[in-house]
Amino acid sequence: MSNQPDQNYWKYAQIGLELAVSVLFGFWAGYQLDIKMGTSPWFMLGGSAGGMAAGFYLVIRELFKKEEK
Repeated sequence: MSNQPDQNYWKYAQIGLELAVSVLFGFWAGYQLDIKMGTSPWFMLGGSAGGMAAGFYLVIRELFKKEEK
């Protein structure tokens, strides 16, 4: 059976982790660019926004993926 409760928990945990990691990676990359270029909050904010967009893309892709049998 593919709809066992344990499998659903892991699926949603994976989705949440993908979103969190993508936002944190974008934040970190923007922070590193800000340190190197001296443009304090701008790359950090842009990296966070880019990470959030990428994370939402991954979430939507995972939620609408057809289950393979």
